[in-house]
Amino acid sequence: MSPESEHQPFLPKHDRRSSKGAVLSHFIVFAITSLVWLVVTLVALGASKAETHTGGRKNDAGYRHNVTTDATLMTCGNSTAEARSLGCKYDVFLNHWVPRPCYDDEWVAEYQEDGSWGAYANEDLTHRLTIEEMEGSDFYYTSLRDHINHCAKMWNKQFWALFEERRALDTIIASPAHTEHCAQFLMDALEVNATQATKTYVGFAGCWIRGG
Repeated sequence: MSPESEHQPFLPKHDRRSSKGAVLSHFIVFAITSLVWLVVTLVALGASKAETHTGGRKNDAGYRHNVTTDATLMTCGNSTAEARSLGCKYDVFLNHWVPRPCYDDEWVAEYQEDGSWGAYANEDLTHRLTIEEMEGSDFYYTSLRDHINHCAKMWNKQFWALFEERRALDTIIASPAHTEHCAQFLMDALEVNATQATKTYVGFAGCWIRGG
């Protein structure tokens, strides 16, 4: 028997062992790679959960996109002195100090055209206040007609601000609470004593500045 023929029967066994070794090697590489990707995925998921919990408003469950999304808020502080120092102006239409970009001369003038506007030091509406006295007070009294005029004009202003996509929006027209207040007040207005005064507190509004 030639040396070549002597080794022939062993060749298939040799090939099978090599094949098994190759398969085992590929399996080990696959297992290690899969394990690495599993670890990476788990780490990424953990980071995502942490970001959702501690991140910005866009990750909050109750978040809804609105006109103030991504806008910058300017404020007037919490006192007359602070409002003046921040360059804010008193708005007799809003009954609030507002940052200059949100002070609208046209709407103030339109509100005053009704003739019912005005503030009083007493509930009987006999001691009329000047604008300087209004802005320096903690509160004052206004008539029922003025309250109706205020709410009606506020809705007009709100509509045009949204329709024209104004860059500056005061926090009063952007407030759901104030809109709900005016809606309820107007519904109840016919049942209110026409001579009943409204006690109005001087407030400090903000101004949303939108990009674009």
